[in-house]
Amino acid sequence: MIVLNVSFDVAQEHEANFLKLLNHMVVESNKEDGCSLYQLWRNDHDPYSYALIEHWESQDHLDAHGRTPHWIHFNDTVNGYLKADYDEHHYQEIPH
Repeated sequence: MIVLNVSFDVAQEHEANFLKLLNHMVVESNKEDGCSLYQLWRNDHDPYSYALIEHWESQDHLDAHGRTPHWIHFNDTVNGYLKADYDEHHYQEIPH
């Protein structure tokens, strides 16, 4: 399994557009083969700070996600709604 944590520091004046874009991403990405979780979270202490948590069955599934029209549109658009470019961290499960 591959887990992604993506952080967003949203510009207040663009929050509505950001949420519209991310809500679309959540709906569409959860339909994809190999996606077991795709959820947006808001920081309790900073209302304009968000985290996107993703769980993918494999790197191949994540790679396929990166070729979808909704991901391409997201990637071309989202940074325009942010104070700084988004920050993405990938994690791989450590087997027992």
